[in-house]
Amino acid sequence: MVQKTLQNIYKMIKNIIFNQVTLNGNKCKSEKLVYKSIKKIQKVNNKKNFKDVFKFSVINNSPVFYLKTIKRKRRQNLEFPFMLLKNLRISYSLKFILHYCNSKKKESFYNRLNEEIISSSKKESQSFNHNVNLYKETFVKKKFANYRWF
Repeated sequence: MVQKTLQNIYKMIKNIIFNQVTLNGNKCKSEKLVYKSIKKIQKVNNKKNFKDVFKFSVINNSPVFYLKTIKRKRRQNLEFPFMLLKNLRISYSLKFILHYCNSKKKESFYNRLNEEIISSSKKESQSFNHNVNLYKETFVKKKFANYRWF
């Protein structure tokens, strides 16, 4: 039972990554890029399985809280912190990883994805720092947390 749920989670993660990496409707290219980075991670980390490295990177980047901006009448924007569900945590962590992977355009995509996943599993990446900053912002704005009506 537990293995089936883990397999479903890995399938969900694969689909999210493939859909977010897809450009111009070419899902085959996105699959090739992701699998290339997987192979490179497996070559670099001989001791660890790719799934373990990837699991640690997703866990380290998954935010528990998120800020939602709401526009009010007099052009005021309020940011409300709220807790995320498990599926949203995973999807936001993957979005953060891919966003910071796309921000540096010096190398090929699979090399950037490889470096980002390995560094986020070690808690050294930009996406992990973004997650820490997000926690700090939610702690500052926690006085609005009980006004959540959306």
